[in-house]
Parts: sequence; structure tokens; C-alpha cells
Amino acid sequence: MKFVPNRDGLMQLAKAHGLDALIAMSPENFTYVTGAYVLTVKQIRPRQAFAVLPVNADPFAVICKIEEGTTRSESWITDLRTYIEFADNPIDMLIEALKGAGLGKGRLGMDLDYLPASSHARLMAALPELTLVNTTEEIAAVRAIKTDMEVDLLEKTTKQTHQAVLDAMAAAKLGDSERQMADRIATNIIQGGADGTLFMCFSSGERTAEPHHIAEIDKFPQEGETIRFDVGGTYGAYASDFARTYSAGSPSDMQKQTYAALCDAQKATIEAVKPGVLAEDLFHLCVAEFDKHGIPFHMPHIGHSFGVELHETPMLRPGDKTPLKPGMVINIEPGTRDEDGAMYHTEDLLVVTDTGFRLLTLGLAPRELPVIGQTITY
Repeated sequence: MKFVPNRDGLMQLAKAHGLDALIAMSPENFTYVTGAYVLTVKQIRPRQAFAVLPVNADPFAVICKIEEGTTRSESWITDLRTYIEFADNPIDMLIEALKGAGLGKGRLGMDLDYLPASSHARLMAALPELTLVNTTEEIAAVRAIKTDMEVDLLEKTTKQTHQAVLDAMAAAKLGDSERQMADRIATNIIQGGADGTLFMCFSSGERTAEPHHIAEIDKFPQEGETIRFDVGGTYGAYASDFARTYSAGSPSDMQKQTYAALCDAQKATIEAVKPGVLAEDLFHLCVAEFDKHGIPFHMPHIGHSFGVELHETPMLRPGDKTPLKPGMVINIEPGTRDEDGAMYHTEDLLVVTDTGFRLLTLGLAPRELPVIGQTITY
């Protein structure tokens, strides 16, 4: 079954801004609007693609000829206009298509946060009566409410990644390097169904203070050190994003207490999730929980919406007054540091429901600091 975006929401957006059409061309917005995952749209920037949704006509897309087969097989949009790479400028094909659709003098919404300045200049030189409105974030806001198909997929990918971590860390032992442990996680993620890994941040000891440290082949976690990782797999256009903290063995009372306090703060924050709560409210609640448990707070945000983009709208940060709505899928990921400077981090995905939330991981992190080699079941 082909994915179809929230077309009503997109059309309401267009009408609210008095637009004649929406043009989605960032990798995330193009993927969402078309339902087609075209890898090169993200990875080869000059190979631009445009999904055009006129208010009063049928949609069409402009793509590189090389990607016509993929787009046609995956997208609900059947009218595809193609250009030849290197021979044609993709903006020229868009210009031609807009003229043909009677949109050359229109008021159009477009991803101006993503459109290159050179492409913008070429477009406006050819269509000087065109008015462009930046709708990058507005389309992202429509994306924030996930379809049932998206929620099902994200739950599957998240639980698979969580299990991959549990199995890898149960197999870990003293004498293994950071790289060996991280490689086990990556292998399990891929064997569990992922296309590959999106990121693999893994560190131990004093390196845990670095938020995105990469596992080192010659660093061997020592007894008494903590291990922290933030990992994700790729599943077509979507991904997973998951974090946990472990001990390499014989954790101190201070480490146990710091970790337990973090878990308590995360749990309280998650339990506050329900429709109508503002994104920034969860941030401030989490800060209050950190104060209550006596652990330091240092983060600019404590979570984010999640979908075809790693960090989507809303962000759980001060100033984001987006009210939570059913269908939003959110990662909640507070972190703290102990008195030695080591960082602790735990991250879980959930979907907002009509009455509260539903966890999409296998379960929250155990309140007792887990040790490598330990089997955790849910």
C-alpha cells in the first residue's frame, strides 16, 4: 500500500496562506508529500526534486529522469515531469511545469529554508511575477501528526533497535573495546531489519561527557566506568533513535544514584504527556524534576518530534509553545552529569494518544543501573 500524506492538512495550510500551490523540495518534505523515498534527493543536492500540490488542480512532481522508476513505483502522484541530469537545470523544468499549470504568476509556498540561493535567483528571474512564501516549517508541522502507517513503522523500528541493544549489551564483557560493543549493536540492528545505521555514538568513562563521541577501537571500558550510547538504524526514509547508559561493572553508589534520579526524571516527564500540553511545558517539568532529585541540568532541549527527519517540530525546549496532539511521535531524552563529569543519557519514543501516550520502545530503562553482560527482559 502506497503512503499518502495528510492532503487535507496540506491544503488547509495552502488556503490559510492564500497560496495557489505548495512546492515541497527539501528531502524530508519531498519524501513526505510524495510518499517516495528517493535516496539521491537527500544525498546528491544538485539532483533536485519538487512535489507541486496546486489548490485547484492535480498534483505533479519534477524529478531527475534517473529516479523516475522509484518515484513512480512508490508515489501516489502519477504526473511526473523529468529532466536529464547535467543536460538540464532542474529549476528550468520546474519553471516550465509551473507555466504549464498556470502558476507562473501565482502565490506559492516553497521550502525556502532549503532552496539554494542560485536556484532561487534563476526561478525569480524567469518568473518575476511569482510570489514565494516560505512554508518549510509549516509543512513540517503537518508532518508532525503521523499517520497510522507511520506510527506502526516507527514502533517496529524502535522496538527492533531496542532489542538489538539489549542483545548486544548482554553479550558484552570486560575486555571488549568500545568498537566491539558498538559493532555488535550495529550488526544486530541491521540483522533485525534495518538498511544500515544512521548514527552510532558510543563512549565510556570520561568520554561520555562528549555528546556524540564515536566508539574507539583501542578504548576498553574499565570496571567502575559508565558507558553511554545513542544509536539509530535506517529503514528507508525512516529511522530509529535510542539511547541508554550502562556500567562496565561495580558501579559506585554515586553512579547508581545519579542514574536512578535521571530515570525518575524521565519517567515523570513522560507521564505528563497528553494532548494540550505545550512542548515547552515538558521541558520546564523536566528541569523541575532534575532540581527535585538534585542532579544538574545542562540541555537546550529534552526531546523532539521524530519521523522522516531526526529532529522534527515540535522541539521540547523553552519557547516552543506547540500543543501536543494525538498522532505526534516524540523522543524524550534527558541527560545529566555526575560529580566526576561523566554523562548519563536515556531516550525513549512515544506516540501521543487521545488520553495520554503510548510507549513505542520495549519499556523504559531499568531504574537500577544495568551492567554489561546483564540480561534485561520486558
